[in-house]
Amino acid sequence: MDVLAVPADRQKGWYLTLMAPNTKGAEFAWLDPSRLYCSSQALADCVEDLLSPFRSDPIDLVAGIDAMGFILGASVATTLGKGFLAIRKAGHLCVATQNQNYTDYTGREKTMEVRLDVLKPGVRVLLVDQWIETGGTMRAAIQLVEKLGATVAGVAAVAIENTDGGKWIKENYKFSHCIPEGLQSQVDGKYLDSFKSFSK
Repeated sequence: MDVLAVPADRQKGWYLTLMAPNTKGAEFAWLDPSRLYCSSQALADCVEDLLSPFRSDPIDLVAGIDAMGFILGASVATTLGKGFLAIRKAGHLCVATQNQNYTDYTGREKTMEVRLDVLKPGVRVLLVDQWIETGGTMRAAIQLVEKLGATVAGVAAVAIENTDGGKWIKENYKFSHCIPEGLQSQVDGKYLDSFKSFSK
């Protein structure tokens, strides 16, 4: 599908067909969701779908996870009229931080950090990332927010895979994602039928 083409009938999740399959091998993620951000309508509809369950909820701040969560998180924050907090990979912030170790979807041990001068008790945070595969990265972000006394108002991502970590998030926090029920099995199987439209 042409990334700049917008269908006349924009059904929920129409933009998911814009996501590109991995063409570089096993050391990369199985798909590239960021292609959908190239379409202003796709990005806007994705953000609206993510926000739908939270529209009546009190949210003070949106936090996005380094790095792809920055794009989606900043878009969500702008749409809500709220501020945006960057949760960074360790070593990038030049101010005092709280750190959290975690294991990412590749199995690598990493550390993330957040500045100390924003989160505090009473602040309700919507956490945003592009994709939740194993849940390790999002769980670390949740731990950071809660260590500093703030409240996780919810978790939002284009997709939350039904791994143990993904299920833990769904069982313990209000969440949203953009995957229609009929497409979840394809997401969990790491292959979308829409990939057939991409030339090899």
